[in-house]
Amino acid sequence: MSIIDRCLELYRGDKYYVTYPARPLPQDYWDLKRDPDGKVRDAAAERDTRKEDVRYIAEYINHRAPGTVLDIGFGLGELLEQVENLNTCFGLDPSARAIEIGRERCSAELKQGVLEPGTYANNSFDVVVANHVIEHVDEPVPFVETIFDILKPGGDFICGTPNFASAAARLFQDRFRLLHDPTHVSLFTDDSLIRLFRDCGFRIEQVEYPFFGTRFASPEAFETMIRAEADVSPAFWGSFVTVFARKPE
Repeated sequence: MSIIDRCLELYRGDKYYVTYPARPLPQDYWDLKRDPDGKVRDAAAERDTRKEDVRYIAEYINHRAPGTVLDIGFGLGELLEQVENLNTCFGLDPSARAIEIGRERCSAELKQGVLEPGTYANNSFDVVVANHVIEHVDEPVPFVETIFDILKPGGDFICGTPNFASAAARLFQDRFRLLHDPTHVSLFTDDSLIRLFRDCGFRIEQVEYPFFGTRFASPEAFETMIRAEADVSPAFWGSFVTVFARKPE
C-alpha cells in the first residue's frame, strides 16, 4: 500500500496522522538545497517572496487586537517581520541559522529549541503560529496539546501543513511533491488535522488552501495536473492546508 493510500485510510479510523520514516538532511535545514523540481534554492535570498507566501497569515493576525504572538518554526522571520509592529512577538526554532538570520530581520525575542511542556508558561500567548512545522514533529498530539495550554482563552492557533488527501497527492501518489522533504515525518489530511484540533479542545474558525492569487497558480501547474506525467506533482490547490483554530474563552 502506498503512503498516500495509508493517509487516505485516516478517514476510516481514529488515527490523526501517518508516520513516515525520517531521512536525515546532510546540512542545516536552511542551507542551500534542491527543491522537488531539482532547483537549488537559497531561502535567505527569497525574503520578499517568502514574505508574500505568509501575508494572508500576517493579515489575519494584524486584524486581531494587538497581543502576544509566538511563531514556532519561524523560518527566517518572514512572518514576524510583518506582525511585530502591532504585537509583542516571540519565535522558537531549532536551527542556529534561523536564529542568526531572524535576529538580523526582526526585533522579536527568539529562542533556539523545540516546543515542550514548560518551554513557555500556560496562558501566555494570544496567537501561536506553526506554519510548515507539525509535519516535522515526531509526536504531534502532545505538540498540539502544549499549544492549547500556552494559549490564552480566546487565543488563536494557526497551523499550516501538507494535505496528503489532496488531488495532487491522490493523482501523483509517491511523486507528490510534499513527500520530497526528508524531514516530513507526520503526514496529515485536512480532515484528520481538523479532527485532532477539535479533540484537543479547539474550535475551528476557518480553513484555507493557499493557491489562487499566489505565485504557485499558473497555467503550467494546471497543465501538469491534467497530464499527470511529470516526475513530481506541481504545487496545486488543496496540496497545503492552513487551519485557524481558537481556544474557547
